[in-house]
Amino acid sequence: MAACLATPARAAEGMRPYQGPLKCSASGMDDMWLDQRLGCLTPGSRFIVNAGGAEGETQDMAYVVNEAIYDNDFYLINNRKVRYFQSFLCVRNHPRGVRPLFLSGDLANALELSNQDRKPAGVGPTSVNISGGDRAGGVATACDPARHPLIVDYRSGKVESVNPLALQALHVYELPYN
Repeated sequence: MAACLATPARAAEGMRPYQGPLKCSASGMDDMWLDQRLGCLTPGSRFIVNAGGAEGETQDMAYVVNEAIYDNDFYLINNRKVRYFQSFLCVRNHPRGVRPLFLSGDLANALELSNQDRKPAGVGPTSVNISGGDRAGGVATACDPARHPLIVDYRSGKVESVNPLALQALHVYELPYN
């Protein structure tokens, strides 16, 4: 499965990840992308809420997280494309029974993407999911702050590491919405 994450998507459009300062503001549509929201997180802050309670054998898991941004009328903006952030999130001590949907919700909440009142004009719902689009959505691998912008420890339920420098090596791509 590791080979799947390393293989570029055939129909994907490559994007350059955000390289600016940490922020958590939402003054414009571009401020809503995952790679621009790391300023909302601090090591030690609570992360695992909805995905809590899973059991089973543990391992570290890195995920492709996708994001779709809609306007106030629920039409997908960004030319009807979904943006994918490969290995954006790595979960240390990840038990086998974690439900990706709940983990996606925890990520959206932590990045303050769920609150409609704090979004810029013209931006409506934001959908955050664990899915690779045309490739695997997750792979077992050691969490590494140099490669993963966000590392969470499942056992403690807290953010372990936030590293904006890891964004420089992050593979970001877009695919048409299906």
